[in-house]
Amino acid sequence: MLTSNHRAAKIPNRSIYDVTSFLTLIASLLILVCASPRVGLALSFDEIQDKGEIIIAVYRDFPPFSYKEKGKMKGVDVDIAKHIAQKLDVRLNLIEQTADESVDDDLRNAVWKGHYLGGLVADVMLHVPYDSQLAKRNDLVVLFGPYYREDMVLARDIKKVGKDATLAVYRYEKIGVELDSLADMYLSGAFGGTIRKNLVHYTTTYKAADHMIAGETHGLMGPRSLVEGAIGSHKDKYDIGKVPTPGLIKDNWLIGAAIKNTYRQLGYAVGDIIGEMVRSGKIKEIFEKHGLSYTPPPDSFYN
Repeated sequence: MLTSNHRAAKIPNRSIYDVTSFLTLIASLLILVCASPRVGLALSFDEIQDKGEIIIAVYRDFPPFSYKEKGKMKGVDVDIAKHIAQKLDVRLNLIEQTADESVDDDLRNAVWKGHYLGGLVADVMLHVPYDSQLAKRNDLVVLFGPYYREDMVLARDIKKVGKDATLAVYRYEKIGVELDSLADMYLSGAFGGTIRKNLVHYTTTYKAADHMIAGETHGLMGPRSLVEGAIGSHKDKYDIGKVPTPGLIKDNWLIGAAIKNTYRQLGYAVGDIIGEMVRSGKIKEIFEKHGLSYTPPPDSFYN
């Protein structure tokens, strides 16, 4: 059995071993970091001007805002990013951001830290909710430049339920929603849960629209831009608009951009460009090019 003197005698040797191991570990980590494929952190406004390139993040596989068609990036946010780069007179390096569990995770991965698997960190991220609570939770980013207002809407099959039908009709008719979306959560409990049995879930709003167009459902609820984009050329068969949604805490929200909190000058420059795009009608023009309705942010932002 070891005495207290024996134990005391062993501590210094063990401490030296632990310190050596710790330093070895740190050195190994530094080697890994240096070898990482990450290109670097977001750049300041002056650095972007000097480099002649801006990195803007948009969401991957997110029509009608950012998606690939025949290998080429398309969508509303892609066109906005191109216009920002053109106005700054720099090249655009567009990166596709895979949606994580939450917007907070997306901001971490795209703007202020980067993904743990490596890759680029963006100078600017588009399609970020302009929300005070989100801003408070993420003090390492700055939310700015809201460029449109998104609304929760209902697309109604005109022949089946009529133009004036309210959500109550879907206690008897099938309605499609994107799984785990705000529309899904709302309709699951609306009207005492009486719509729940007629909810049909799909992995995306676009798939929900496909099944509605095929006649398998007679309604679709979701953000206006996604609903309109998904229905596409079949819009004349549906009435798309806002309906009473008792109990829904938020039926509209603003969408803007985000930068790292240390690069406010960049935010001012890009914010001025977005503001001019809103005032001049450029944003509206981009939305209409993609077959979408446009609702601007409140006048107080840019007038």
